[in-house]
Amino acid sequence: MLKRLGLVFLWFLAAPVTITALAISLQNQEAGKKASISQPIIVSNDTAGPNTIEGQVLSVKIEDMRPYIVENFLKNTTLESHSEFMVKTADKYNIDYRLIPAIAMKETGGGNASPSESYNAWGFGNGSTQFTSWEGAIESVAKTLKEKYIDRGMVTPEEIMPIYAPPQMYTGGKWAKDINFFFSQMESLD
Repeated sequence: MLKRLGLVFLWFLAAPVTITALAISLQNQEAGKKASISQPIIVSNDTAGPNTIEGQVLSVKIEDMRPYIVENFLKNTTLESHSEFMVKTADKYNIDYRLIPAIAMKETGGGNASPSESYNAWGFGNGSTQFTSWEGAIESVAKTLKEKYIDRGMVTPEEIMPIYAPPQMYTGGKWAKDINFFFSQMESLD
């Protein structure tokens, strides 16, 4: 009985905090603002009820989980810190956000096995292509995928493989199978 009373008491203490956070979130939405992981909703003395703590993070609304999915997929790889840029660049070129990280994982383990300072995690030019930065490489890879594959109707790994990795046609299509496997790993993180 005392345990239930304690829980009820805690609920009464927490309820104003939750209601305040909801009200702030709704005000932000009405004002056209979007909270993100880098912009948590903070309670201040001006908006807080009597049972709140100034500066306490009440809630976080993540609008787009894809950068976090890619970051988790690329955990402990060279490209992990470039996850958000990959998603933004994929959106810029209107390609599947999973394609750039999946190819990088297939070709070089997410950049870990790419030639030193080549910034080529995608095996471009059979690994001989040199880029000047990871951002430049991601931009070039996305643009190439869009112009040479997607715009020509090749949107699935099976359709991309004959041109991107032609020898794989004679090995049972392992490249496409691996890319699809990496797609499924990112989907399971969703």
